[in-house]
Amino acid sequence: MQKTKLSAPPDGIPEEIVLFLGPAAYYDSSCSDAARVCFVDRAGGFFLKSAAKGTLAEEARMTDLFFRRGMGPEVLFYRSEDRDWMLTAKIPGEDGTHWLDEPEKLCDLLGEVFRSLHDGGGELTVGSLCPNRTAETLARAKSGLEKGTFETHLRPERYGIRNPEDARAVLEENGSRFKPDCLIHGDACLPNVLIEDGRFRGFVDCGAAGFGNRHTDLFWTVWSLAYNLKTDRFGDRFLDAYGREAVDPDLLRTAAAAEAVFD
Repeated sequence: MQKTKLSAPPDGIPEEIVLFLGPAAYYDSSCSDAARVCFVDRAGGFFLKSAAKGTLAEEARMTDLFFRRGMGPEVLFYRSEDRDWMLTAKIPGEDGTHWLDEPEKLCDLLGEVFRSLHDGGGELTVGSLCPNRTAETLARAKSGLEKGTFETHLRPERYGIRNPEDARAVLEENGSRFKPDCLIHGDACLPNVLIEDGRFRGFVDCGAAGFGNRHTDLFWTVWSLAYNLKTDRFGDRFLDAYGREAVDPDLLRTAAAAEAVFD
């Protein structure tokens, strides 16, 4: 996590959050233009996120759902004023990119963690507590196909998908089987998994979480391992640890196709 110390807290923080935090040092740790994230160095640490009005409501709800399952940070405040503000407690540990020197252990831990997440959310249904992320993914894949989108940096060729027409063929063949079946994180990359002393401590950045198809998380984890470790050697190790009996190669390929043309 990159941190740049600020000379003063960001403007516009709701007064009750300011009063709750008290005197503290603020550090900018933003990683995108869509939202500003500050680390607040006080009493174990907090993260304060602000974005356009209405854009953090779903993330606050999903983060709270993960917290209640013992898999995410506590949401201490969510306020929507001129902007949205969300304050969460810091989870102990370092993100998965700090554990690259032990790739086998990392893969085994990730396999266990994601299997636990997916198997533990079976009682959720579309429209209960979660948005239907699979429906969103397929809709945006359809839009991307119409525009000719093709994200080569996601390396869809690993799944035999070399162009948008390959992706279209996979989606037409398997799209009807690509259905939401569990709670997913939705952005299952190493920076979003916190680990301390070799133990999983929680997920962060849960804004893409919801009711979805488990193969979306599997695709992103395999991709993130290859991206961060600079090799494809460990994707199979992760899937073995997850449990091959729960992995459908055709649906994993469908997830790859949908993400490759995601608009």
